[in-house]
Amino acid sequence: MRVSGIKRKLNAPEGAVQLAIIKYLKLRGYVVGKTKTHGVRDGKFYRFDLYTFVGFPDLTVFTNKELAFIEVKSKVGKQSEAQKEFQEMCGGVGVKYILARSVDDVIKALEL
Repeated sequence: MRVSGIKRKLNAPEGAVQLAIIKYLKLRGYVVGKTKTHGVRDGKFYRFDLYTFVGFPDLTVFTNKELAFIEVKSKVGKQSEAQKEFQEMCGGVGVKYILARSVDDVIKALEL
């Protein structure tokens, strides 16, 4: 499946949920973007950026009221230790962190 020039796997549950969340939030008029946290393929090689913020959430959203980070997981997906640490940092400074397995999780968390 191709969305805005980006290839997406139809069988990737997290990718499908991310896309649904992005579409929903954009339809509501919010600014939302996906974070690239993986390296890139360069021919036969995979290059990882040493300066990547490990644990950074998948999505960042600006609503009318707040900034929020959204980590998207499949129904059985689990957060890494780095993701849990990022969640704790957000809580320490009063920034909303959402662990979402569906669009409904985001709607509830953002009280939309």
